[in-house]
Amino acid sequence: MVGVDCNLRNLTVGNDDQTRYYDTSETMRIAKVTTRIVSSLKRNDVRIRESVASKYGRRRSAKTRHVLHNATKEIVTVAVQKRTAIVLENIEGIRRLYQKGNGQGRKYRGRMNGWSFGEAQRQIEYKARWAGLPIIRLSRRETRGSSVTCPRCGERLQSDKRLERKLWCGKCRIVMDRDMVAAINLSRRGRVRFARSRPPIAEAQGRAVEAMKGNPTPTVIPGVDAPKPTSHTASSSNHHRLKLVLLSLSSRSLSPPERRRAQVRQI
Repeated sequence: MVGVDCNLRNLTVGNDDQTRYYDTSETMRIAKVTTRIVSSLKRNDVRIRESVASKYGRRRSAKTRHVLHNATKEIVTVAVQKRTAIVLENIEGIRRLYQKGNGQGRKYRGRMNGWSFGEAQRQIEYKARWAGLPIIRLSRRETRGSSVTCPRCGERLQSDKRLERKLWCGKCRIVMDRDMVAAINLSRRGRVRFARSRPPIAEAQGRAVEAMKGNPTPTVIPGVDAPKPTSHTASSSNHHRLKLVLLSLSSRSLSPPERRRAQVRQI
């Protein structure tokens, strides 16, 4: 099971055994060039500016999808070869962190709001389902803190501007890349989520184990599995049958009035 951490310049895929980085920084260059071209247009006609901006916006989307297609295709291909499930994080609502008034610059907000993390997850999901791989989507609560939690001890990692995207753990005394940390934590949390969704082993395999032992649950068939009559019951039924035969023979030699009286007496 591998976790996929979506970042601005790469897609990090990994677990406890191995971590791989897929470069998507070309999408940043495409967005930067498109923004420069659109902003250089000085025509006073609003309709022309909107038309040109729409045309270059469509070009930017098509080129971005192509770059993400190459990366996601390789991710799913490796997952199919290793027969591993894919765990995706839930980062919906992240654009609220980059709104006007949050103390960030205009260019930085524009760069973060142009991040195509949803398109990358969409391509991974549909390609994995097409290949028959299971997809596990974590909730926002399960995703929270995945990039700042130490995968060894569970303590919160510390950041340092001199280390750029590296984080260090004060308890383990190690320095780790935050993208690798996020991928490992996502894979572990996906494994826990998958284990919780499965039924208990004893309940799922109970009947199968009994069948393998040759002890199936007995099925009672009415009329076939009824209890056999005992000797006492058989002798009483035979005595009653003999009594009826003697009564019928004796009634043949009696007159009709006497025969009726005998039947009333018998009743």
